[in-house]
Amino acid sequence: MLQRINVELEKIRVKKPLILNFTNMVTMEFVANTLLSLGAAPLMSVSEQEVEDLVSLAHGVCINIGTLDERFVQCCLAAAQMAQALGKPLILDPVGAGASRLRTQAALQLLPYANVVRGNATEILALSGIEVESLGAESMHRPQEARETAVQVARKVGCVVVVSGSQDWVTDGSQEESVEFGSPVMSLVTGMGCALSAGIAAFMAVNGEAFPSALWATRYFGLCGQYAARKAAHPGCFRAAFTDALHQGLRAQGDEFSHIFYNCFDARVK
Repeated sequence: MLQRINVELEKIRVKKPLILNFTNMVTMEFVANTLLSLGAAPLMSVSEQEVEDLVSLAHGVCINIGTLDERFVQCCLAAAQMAQALGKPLILDPVGAGASRLRTQAALQLLPYANVVRGNATEILALSGIEVESLGAESMHRPQEARETAVQVARKVGCVVVVSGSQDWVTDGSQEESVEFGSPVMSLVTGMGCALSAGIAAFMAVNGEAFPSALWATRYFGLCGQYAARKAAHPGCFRAAFTDALHQGLRAQGDEFSHIFYNCFDARVK
């Protein structure tokens, strides 16, 4: 698995895919820096007037509804429709779905165009149409609670669903994998999920297959988070250490990453 992630990282750094982000204002800088650290090229937009030009240019599109209004939703819909028409990978991050009617409706409108949906357990549960208890962008549910819903959504839409949390789940409706890497410090840094969504777009832009791309990106981000937490145990320092880990890659820290991976794997087997 580590070798394959290395191969995909090298593809990203050679191709430098352009990832177009229609994203929220809170985490925009962190998402851009995450993509740069991976080796991809970020581009941010909130304008419907440039959708046609930018989607045509991009290798992948990430839509994040963290800060939205009706104008932004229309912009995202136009981008989603064009991405589908041009065969560009589209990753949807339904931030806060379930917290308001506007967010839930926007997520459901965009859902049919998504190749990959990444959200926390509450957001994924909201996509099934059931009422959920929400704390905004924070999850009120454990990832395991959304496991069945993730499979149902993946089958219904024909997409991959990633449920993020203390344990991540990746499914396409017929196969699924759990990802147990990571650190509790990650939940104290805003934008970690947003960054992963954009990272999945970068992996898919050079691979083309949704399930393995989502799985590799989720594993790599979890490994980098667990590695960074060893170097910086507090949120402010952690964010910098995490970005450094993304940039340095598995080869630079191969022994320590391997140690983290095999320890987690051994614990799961036991």
